[in-house]
Amino acid sequence: MNIAGASPSAAHGAKAPVIRRESLAWLGATGMRLARGEPVRLLALPDTCSLHQFTVALLRRRRVPYVLAHVASGVAGLQSALAAGLGVACLNESAMSDGVTRVAAPHGLPPLPRVAFQFLPGRRGRRGS
Repeated sequence: MNIAGASPSAAHGAKAPVIRRESLAWLGATGMRLARGEPVRLLALPDTCSLHQFTVALLRRRRVPYVLAHVASGVAGLQSALAAGLGVACLNESAMSDGVTRVAAPHGLPPLPRVAFQFLPGRRGRRGS
């Protein structure tokens, strides 16, 4: 996934063919409302994930208080945590599942960009490259 403006390496993806584009969204359990004045309970994928890195940097840059409430090992685990109402996550719209929807406005979270899904070449030094 290439997130526009997320990192200098994003320019590397500019040469790769785009498979599809879609919007990122703040997702939470159906009917969930964020409590004003409380830190956002952030749910995320591991910190090696570009989406995790982007989300944390965005919240810090916009000075949105948050607590990392749960780190899921994969999208299915993140969807389960979202549906259980454990917090909110920044994910692509196609990751919505039963019991998970966009967080209702006003939510005080920063706007999110669209992302491009691309085939990228393997990195040097990585297995299989």
